[in-house]
Amino acid sequence: MQGSTLLRNRLPYWNLLFLALVLSGGVFFWHTERQQHDLNQIDHQLLSTAQHITFFKEKLSSGFPAQDSLCGNLPELSALSPLAPSIVVSSAQGETLCFTGNDPMPHAKEDYSGQDISIETTAGAQGPLRTLIYPVIKAGTPSLYLVVTKDLSAHKKAMRAATLLLFVSGIIILTFFAILQRKFRGCRLAAIKQLTLLMDQTNTEIRPSTFQIADTATPEVTELASSYNQMMTRRANNLRRAKQFTADVTHELRTPLTILRGETELALRNGRDREQLRQVLVSNLEEISRMSYLIEDLLLLSKGDLGEIPLKMERQNLNELIIELHHQAQLLATAKNIKVELHCPENQITLQADSLRLRQVFLNLLTNAIKYTPDNGSVTLSLTINDKDVAITISDTGIGMDSDHLEAIFERFYRVDKTGNRNDGGSGLGLAIVKWIVDAHQGSVTVSSTHGEGSQFTVLLPRAQETASA
Repeated sequence: MQGSTLLRNRLPYWNLLFLALVLSGGVFFWHTERQQHDLNQIDHQLLSTAQHITFFKEKLSSGFPAQDSLCGNLPELSALSPLAPSIVVSSAQGETLCFTGNDPMPHAKEDYSGQDISIETTAGAQGPLRTLIYPVIKAGTPSLYLVVTKDLSAHKKAMRAATLLLFVSGIIILTFFAILQRKFRGCRLAAIKQLTLLMDQTNTEIRPSTFQIADTATPEVTELASSYNQMMTRRANNLRRAKQFTADVTHELRTPLTILRGETELALRNGRDREQLRQVLVSNLEEISRMSYLIEDLLLLSKGDLGEIPLKMERQNLNELIIELHHQAQLLATAKNIKVELHCPENQITLQADSLRLRQVFLNLLTNAIKYTPDNGSVTLSLTINDKDVAITISDTGIGMDSDHLEAIFERFYRVDKTGNRNDGGSGLGLAIVKWIVDAHQGSVTVSSTHGEGSQFTVLLPRAQETASA
């Protein structure tokens, strides 16, 4: 925890350091590139000035001394250059013939030798100088040397001012970024601190407080708040179901235990003959059987939730299974004179399923349909093939249900009739087991019902090829 806190505190400084390095590198490369570009431009203009002077010298009239005419026009030639450079005209022996300005640049004879153009930066009294030495070739040998010089002091000052401006701008950008980052970080941390406090205050209440955030929150904080609220909603639903489950189990077990205790105390208190004691024992045995069935169903659902009940998935012929179940349903419906109809296609339907669990699903639904259908009614078992799945529908003409019960009909211990089911042995877990088995087969079960007209349960199961590929 301490390491993550230190990392969280150091991240903004690393961001600032990275931004500072980027800005410094940008300023450095700009300064280097700009300085080189300006020097290239100055060199080009110095060379252009020397070439212009050379061209003027070659065009001088032969009736006038060339050197005197060149020196006489040297100020005007220097003024034509946009750089306004300092120009020195030297002889081949290094003697200064003329120059512009008040004081020529000091030079030595050995500075001028050969026929190559040279250019370099030298140190002057006022600052750096950019000097071009340009030989004027006549008859294959240098007759004159033109020394064209540009003072770089002003250029250097301009570069310093531009660099200082960029440096100050970088500091302003870093400061603004630091303030902005601190503000955003404070907003994010405030939301996270609020969420942490809310989580610390969370108890076992079924309806916990929701995490409210401002509309201006960042998308990350909004997503975090949404995930937290959804998690707390699921948690509240689970707690509600757990409390309801505990209450239902307590109620279901307390009722038969109360009956057992009352009948046993009554049998012990009064003198009863053998037949009366036998009736008490038979009644107690029935209650014990109900509790056993209830405990077995609870154990089945608990193991199913934990994934501890492996399904034996094999290829099953659904037609044969449905026909067999139809025969068993007819036997169960004989006592109430209920007609059980079967609508099954002739072509064979194959499923990848656990036959025992699947039989449990349809027997449960058929038993309920017969149980809640009055005498002389009817129950229909139909089989329909779709593109990727098969639909098994069990409908009846029984008492039906109101729409308010349909959403909770598959919940554990839920009963439409709160009293009648217990008397006929129902525990309220049958449909919950049906839903668990169908879900384990990657299918779905739905119900539609109208009060007084009957109910219809539809089970959708994937066909063999889809289940195998999944």
